[in-house]
Amino acid sequence: MSIFQTISASISKIGLFWQEKSNGTIFRWNLFFLFSQLIILFIKYTDLPPQIPLFYSEPWGGAQLTTSTSIFFLPLFSFIVLVTNNFLATSFFKSIPLLSKLLVVVSLIFTLYSTIALYQIISLIS
Repeated sequence: MSIFQTISASISKIGLFWQEKSNGTIFRWNLFFLFSQLIILFIKYTDLPPQIPLFYSEPWGGAQLTTSTSIFFLPLFSFIVLVTNNFLATSFFKSIPLLSKLLVVVSLIFTLYSTIALYQIISLIS
């Protein structure tokens, strides 16, 4: 199989995946929550103190604090999970459709919880 046939097969998989209505809707919600995170950050970033609580699994106090630029990890991780899960979902769409759907839904849940966490952190400190 030539490289062009492989690429066209991959593109056709993506097309079939996005033709399913629920996949496109979930992807748009993912993008909405991801852009919401970025908008919240760009609006509130100048109001943030130099250190913010981000590591809530650590004991109370200084161990939870990190620099304010570290808050950009939340949208970054959301984007990485979104891209990775959607890539894997397109790969498994024909062979294991349930896994494909679960990957898309998990990326939505992860992005939603990241948005909620970001909002709560910013609300707590500003």
